Amino acid sequence: MVDIMNILRRFLSMTAPSALAAALVVTSLTPVSPAAAAPGPVDGKTQQTAAASCFEIKQRDRTSQSGVYWLLTPAMDTPQEFYCDQATDGGGWVMVGRGREGWTESYEGQGNPASLRNTITGPEAFKPAQLSSETVDELLNGQRPDELSEGLRIRRAKDQAGRNWQEVRLDTTNQPRWSWTLSASIPVPNAYFDGERVTNQLTSWAQIPRHWLRGYDPLKALRFTDRAEQGYLRGFAFDDGVRGTTDANSHLWARDSSTGAIPFAQMYIRPQVTQDAFAGREIPAAGTAVQERRELPNSGAEPTRWGAVGRADGGQGELNTEVQAFAESAGSVFAGGNFARMQRDANGAEAVDQKYLAAFDVDTGELRTDFRPVLNGQVKALQALPGDRVAVGGQFSTVNGVTSPGLAVLNARTGELDPAWKLKIENLVSGGVIQVRGLSLRDNDLYLAGSFTHLTGGTDPYQVYARGAAKINATNGTPDRAWNPNFNGTATDVDASDRGDRVYASGYFSQSGPNPAFRLAAMSAQGAATLTPWSWTPSMPPRAGRVDGFQFAVKEHGDTVWAGGAEHSMFGYNRDTLSRTQENITMAGGDFQSISNNDDTVFGSCHCGHFNYSGANKYAVPRGAFSVADRIDLIGAWDSASGSYLPEFNPRLKGHGGWGIWGSMVDSRGVLWAGGDIARSDTQAGWSQWSGGFVRFAPRDASAPGTPTDFRVTPETVNGAASHKLSWKGSGDSGTVYHLLSGDRTVATTAETSYSLPATEGATYAVRAADSSGNISASTPLTAVGAEPTPEPAPEPTPTDEPTPTPTPEPSDTTPGTAPYSVLDAKQQWRYRFDATAPDSNWRSVDFDDSSWSEGAAPLGRGTADLGTQLTAPEGTTPRSFQVRREVNIDQAADVEKLTLTTRADDGIVVYVNGVEVTRSQLPDGPINHNTFASAAPRTAAAVQNPVTVEVPGWMLKDGKNVVSAQVHANWGASPDLSFELTAQATPGEAPEPPTESSGNQPLVAAGSKWSVRHVNSAPSDNWFQGPVDPEWSVLTAPVGWGQGVSSVLRADSTRPISTQLIREVDVTNPDELHELLLTTRADDGVIVWINGREVARAGLPTGAVNWNTYSTQAPRTAAAMENPVSVVVPASALKAGKNTVAVQMHVNYRSTPDASADVTLQAVPEEAAEARMAEAVEEENQ
Repeated sequence: MVDIMNILRRFLSMTAPSALAAALVVTSLTPVSPAAAAPGPVDGKTQQTAAASCFEIKQRDRTSQSGVYWLLTPAMDTPQEFYCDQATDGGGWVMVGRGREGWTESYEGQGNPASLRNTITGPEAFKPAQLSSETVDELLNGQRPDELSEGLRIRRAKDQAGRNWQEVRLDTTNQPRWSWTLSASIPVPNAYFDGERVTNQLTSWAQIPRHWLRGYDPLKALRFTDRAEQGYLRGFAFDDGVRGTTDANSHLWARDSSTGAIPFAQMYIRPQVTQDAFAGREIPAAGTAVQERRELPNSGAEPTRWGAVGRADGGQGELNTEVQAFAESAGSVFAGGNFARMQRDANGAEAVDQKYLAAFDVDTGELRTDFRPVLNGQVKALQALPGDRVAVGGQFSTVNGVTSPGLAVLNARTGELDPAWKLKIENLVSGGVIQVRGLSLRDNDLYLAGSFTHLTGGTDPYQVYARGAAKINATNGTPDRAWNPNFNGTATDVDASDRGDRVYASGYFSQSGPNPAFRLAAMSAQGAATLTPWSWTPSMPPRAGRVDGFQFAVKEHGDTVWAGGAEHSMFGYNRDTLSRTQENITMAGGDFQSISNNDDTVFGSCHCGHFNYSGANKYAVPRGAFSVADRIDLIGAWDSASGSYLPEFNPRLKGHGGWGIWGSMVDSRGVLWAGGDIARSDTQAGWSQWSGGFVRFAPRDASAPGTPTDFRVTPETVNGAASHKLSWKGSGDSGTVYHLLSGDRTVATTAETSYSLPATEGATYAVRAADSSGNISASTPLTAVGAEPTPEPAPEPTPTDEPTPTPTPEPSDTTPGTAPYSVLDAKQQWRYRFDATAPDSNWRSVDFDDSSWSEGAAPLGRGTADLGTQLTAPEGTTPRSFQVRREVNIDQAADVEKLTLTTRADDGIVVYVNGVEVTRSQLPDGPINHNTFASAAPRTAAAVQNPVTVEVPGWMLKDGKNVVSAQVHANWGASPDLSFELTAQATPGEAPEPPTESSGNQPLVAAGSKWSVRHVNSAPSDNWFQGPVDPEWSVLTAPVGWGQGVSSVLRADSTRPISTQLIREVDVTNPDELHELLLTTRADDGVIVWINGREVARAGLPTGAVNWNTYSTQAPRTAAAMENPVSVVVPASALKAGKNTVAVQMHVNYRSTPDASADVTLQAVPEEAAEARMAEAVEEENQ
């Protein structure tokens, strides 16, 4: 039956918004139940008064205007701000996306939610912004998008000036949850263009309508496909009769005059969530439980350290890609395939001639140049074996000069052949080629899959017949005579069940001996490889004379056996019955080629680059014959228990020929390695990088911060109004936001450790912590006003056989007299932080609040004896450094001549006093950050025997509170021991005078200073380098950039700019006292520096005029740029008394350069050095 009210409502709203239309909408919408209303007003104007939807705001206040409002549904953790259209069709619409060309189909959406809600139209809004799919689902509060009574709404411009607009409404099916895959042929039974209803069975998101309205009215058409004519940029395009332009201010964009324009468009939905949804959701008295994200890899790849390039055997096509297999053994990850060499970047930096097989350090990803086996053909399969060995299967005949057809076992540390292993593989089929394409180990049984017929080796001197698959002793290579599947075609993969009872195989075969086994086989692991019947229907019926339905990969995980192959299928089967339970088809392209897993996730790899259709089992996917469509880009993830596709893992990868990924593995650190035809990848930072043959995805943060402690609620009066002040101790993690809970919801969020709310009689409150990754701690129990905080549980005592030592007494802050005295003894308590994320940029300063850091007695460290505090690495990536801080009180700093610090470099250390670096040891010169590796790796005993001592002049101290801080660095991720301890002695005497500006001791601009930074793909203002500093620019700590060795990572909203601007002010009291200045920077890739608007340095840039869009003439890696600094002598006359401006413009050689950075130091040259330099220059001139 036709929904007359729905059609009439749409017609009225899309013509003239008359009073009749508004009245119709008001009377037809569901009223709000007063009984379910939240306490107090619900108007969306504050966090505390957040509404459940824009619809609810309009229903409660008919006069509410369009604008930004706070919304909170039960599905959301906190209130958030969104833009509500309260004018169209009775109001109540929430904007979920807007923009012109460049919309994405990624699950994460794109852009800044603040920009989306605050910039809703005009040229500033042309750059697309889309809410994440997760956020849209939270706004829907569990409602299916295809069940929205008003459907999906698109408002788009009809002319270049943006004066006329079109309203489009779409009814959809097959959308159980939100997905931005709008070109995935999601059925659209009804489409409305300015109220005109269009129905067509061929209608889909990809093109509305397809043919039958073409030429009738090009404005009544919608394309969301990424067409080549439009540079593969998506948008809600018209048909080809509507013209656009590339003008930056045009509301209609088109790359050429023959292609339908992409208009600026806004997308809305109208969920009708009200306070009724909160009924029965009161916060328990004990508080809320911890919420941690599912463990998955990041969607962004790790920065490329090495890439595999070239086709070593010259073979082309999908079966000859650069990387095809991985395994881990003895602290290394092994990658095998058809590559010719390893190199650092696309330009061939540090290229190493390494064919077919290479090893990488599992912790750092660095190439092991000591592992250099020599093979003469492709590696197709790898398997770690006991005893630090690795089995290598493939299409080779010799290894290290020794005949080893198809299979070899190597020492994982040296690359030498295992002398105890003896095996000969043959293929006696006429014209048959020997290759091993699959390996799987169970106990001491190694199973092989491939193309072969006979094996001889181990302790059996006679030939054993085993065709297509075999079982051998993993210690010596003895074949099992009884186990022979006898396939009539090549087996491509093999998987031995962890339960020990069954082995699975996939391939091109159709029989196992006399028994049918179409492309998949399940066999007994023991005895004669007896088949378990496995009847399944391919996604495409086999055609006569063709090898259709072949399967490339098979993997048992949990209660499901997964199999992938042609055509485009990834199916799951019940382990007990082998009946199909999970179905997935990818379109357009392609076959699944590899399956791997971790604890609860299955990863499927393919040569696919568009959509995964869950619930589909036919190729091609019939219209509507699927449950949900999601984006997939060469690799996807599935929940191993439910079989559900996990769209939040959505990497963006590109290859040379579209041949996809052929091997993947999750290593012992949780890092996913994927290899095949890969040329580029997007990083977690959002920028595109060169990738050679393989990529790595680190595990995302899935650990919640600690629960806040010492939570108190006290009454207070603020501006004459009664309030409740909530205060607590923080969780200790940087970037933490705290949720304040009351009643049945979160009522406020803050990054501070206290917050005041309007007093509510009888209210109780709780607080919890959330990190930047979306993990949320358990909350405190509900607490009433004036109640004592719940005491923290006392830690369990650590049992020990040693007698308890007498505690070292705290030293007095200062001791009078003339002899040196201790202000900081060994074994004192220190605040410390041991986390892989970057610390707060201000952590070294005196005023930094370290109350959220942990506290423990020195020595602090790991992996060594006699520690006062054992550092435990958080889950995920092992931190490369840890930070420590401690206050030291000095009564009269003027009476301290010097402060002598004694510490250790285990492995490397940098020490600061009152935020100023005073010494470093076994660390590189120049800027460092929390990820910098130490330059040496001494054992703790050696570090203690070679102490690091530095004398800090008394003028650096101040009366009262002083802070000593340090950062301890590891030489490598798995450094066996790491420790810190420091003592301080004060020497009485008159403090020396601080150096003057002309002394050269104190830099005018130090390395790692703060700069105002602009990283935007547009021209800066004219003469920006003359100052003043723009307060709207971001204030960041240098070095700024991306790649390795930066303190502040620059991220562009979309297109990375060619140049980045930095500026800061420098105060100079008396420039006449200065003689010369030494300016030092880096050209990474190119740089230009101005002082007070005058250019003083340039490198890596062409001569003559440059602007913000000038490319650098070079592309060094950051490490090379730091090793070759740019240093220039600047006359002191460049400065003036008072404020001076130093400006820097960093240029890249190409937008996707893997690393770029900028930092500058400006040092006053001492008078003697300046005079010596001038004398030397005069002497050279006279010669």
